[in-house]
Amino acid sequence: MKARRPRRGSSQLGQALLEFALVLPVFTIALLGMVDVGRVIWANNSVANAAREAARYATVHGGSKGNSCPVGPPVVGTTTIPPASADCPYPSPSKEGIYAVARSFTIAGGTNIVVTACYGTGCAGDTNDPPSATNARGTAVTITVSSQVPTIVGSLLGLGSFDVSASSTMLVNH
Repeated sequence: MKARRPRRGSSQLGQALLEFALVLPVFTIALLGMVDVGRVIWANNSVANAAREAARYATVHGGSKGNSCPVGPPVVGTTTIPPASADCPYPSPSKEGIYAVARSFTIAGGTNIVVTACYGTGCAGDTNDPPSATNARGTAVTITVSSQVPTIVGSLLGLGSFDVSASSTMLVNH
C-alpha cells in the first residue's frame, strides 16, 4: 500500500487559518479602540457645544427690564421675576433653565452629566464669586459641563471610562 501524500498547498491552508486566528483578536480590539476614540471625541465636542450654548442662553436671559424670563441671580430693583409658568418654567434666581439647555445639547455626552453655572470672575462650580454676583449686564457667567464616556475596549481591559469636560465664559448682554 502506498502512503498517501498530502496534496500540494493543503499545509498552506492550515497556515492561513492559524494566522487568521492569531490576527483576528488584535484586529478586532484595534477596530473597537478606533470606535471608542471616535466616541470620546464626539462626546468632547458635544460637551463643549453644550457649555457654549448654555452660556449663550445665560447671557441672553440676563436681568434687564425687557427680559420676560430671566435666569440666574437677579439684580435687586431691576430684574422683574415672573411666576413660574409654561413659558417660563425656571425664573430667576433659579439656574435650572441653564442646566436644562446644557443637558439638551449633550447628545453624545456620555453618562453622569454634571452642569454647573456661576456668575462672577473667579467662580468655580455653582458658587458665585463674589457671592453677591447677579445676572446684570456685563457680569461674567461660566458654564462647565462634564461627563464620563464608557468605552468598549476600556471595559474589556479594566480601564473604565474617559472623563470629558468643557467650560465656556461669556458676559451677560441683556
